[in-house]
Amino acid sequence: LAVVDKDASGNTVFGWDVTHATTVLQIFLTSPKPVVRYGAIKTLNMLAQTRPSMAARCNSDMEPLLSDSNRNIATLALTTLLKTGHESNVERLVKQITSFMSDISDAFKIEVVRAVKGLCMMYPAKHKMLMSFLSSNLREDGSADFKTDLVDALILIIGQVPAARDSGLLHLCEFIEDCEYSNL
Repeated sequence: LAVVDKDASGNTVFGWDVTHATTVLQIFLTSPKPVVRYGAIKTLNMLAQTRPSMAARCNSDMEPLLSDSNRNIATLALTTLLKTGHESNVERLVKQITSFMSDISDAFKIEVVRAVKGLCMMYPAKHKMLMSFLSSNLREDGSADFKTDLVDALILIIGQVPAARDSGLLHLCEFIEDCEYSNL
């Protein structure tokens, strides 16, 4: 409901306090059952798209999920933390992303790219590290949709962060030179 009620602010949805709901999600994050953890982190991930401050209350409980044996849960935890995290955590999170990008599906890779793109818009000072992550993924295996999202992210960053223009164009030129997708 927090996603639907875009006019509300703080911890209210349609005039109701949802602090208790986020507390329940926090408890579910520590469940021994993977399906319960998945449901909680998926809900928080959706909430983080429109109300990152509301989802951020659970950041400390999401951190342990980064090493969850279920890669879907770990990826959702990571992308949620990227959406709700602080500038001081960006480097650490990007290092963790890099370690398991090859183990996840392209759908989750696209979700990670979108979260990294959002981070770069929030913290332009971190553009070098984030663009390096994006460009390194251009050289890895992936579907055309994944590569398209990477290219779109780089183009957006180049357009929005003036300091990123030269390095971004260089990354794109390198990709175009060796690109296996002619439509890109």
